[in-house]
Amino acid sequence: MAEIKAIVYESNTGFTKEYAELLSSIINVPAIPVIDNSMIFDDREAVIFLGWVCAGKINGLRMARLKYNPMIIAAVGMTPMSDKYAFVLAQQNNIDVPFYYLQGGLHREKLKGFYKMMFKMVANPILRKAKKGKTQLSEQEQHMLDLIKNGGSFVCRENLEDLIKKYEEINSVLKMS
Repeated sequence: MAEIKAIVYESNTGFTKEYAELLSSIINVPAIPVIDNSMIFDDREAVIFLGWVCAGKINGLRMARLKYNPMIIAAVGMTPMSDKYAFVLAQQNNIDVPFYYLQGGLHREKLKGFYKMMFKMVANPILRKAKKGKTQLSEQEQHMLDLIKNGGSFVCRENLEDLIKKYEEINSVLKMS
C-alpha cells in the first residue's frame, strides 16, 4: 500500500465539506465526496474519511468502507467535542482505526425534510426547559441552546491538529511499506 490518496467525505449542511477542504489544503491531498466516481483509485485505496453525524450514525461511512480503505475516520456534528462522545460514536459505528470527533455547527436554513424534523425533536425540549427558567441548564445544554438560537460554525484548523499528526504518522509508515 502506498500512501493516503484522498480525503473522502459525506456532508449534509456543509461543515464536513469545510473540514475536508481545510484538511485538503493543509496536507495537500484531494478532498472528494464519497459518491464521486471521477477519481479512479485502485480497489480499497487508503483514504481519510469524514462523515456527518445524525442519531449516532456516521453518514457515508458504510459506502466509504465498501469503496476505500479508511485509515482515519472523523465524524462531524453539532455536539461539543468530548472524549466520551467520541468513544460512544466509535463504538456505535464499529470503528477500529484512529477516530476523531469534530464539532461542526448549525445552519438551520440548510436542514431539509427528515433532518429538519429530527432537529426540532432535539431542540424543542432544550428550548422549553430554557423558557421555564426554573431549572438550571447544564453547560452542554446551554451550549446547544446558544447554537440552536444563533447557529454558527466551529470549523477551524485547531480542531484538526490531532488528526493531522495521526495522518503524518500513518502516511510515513505507509510510504515505507
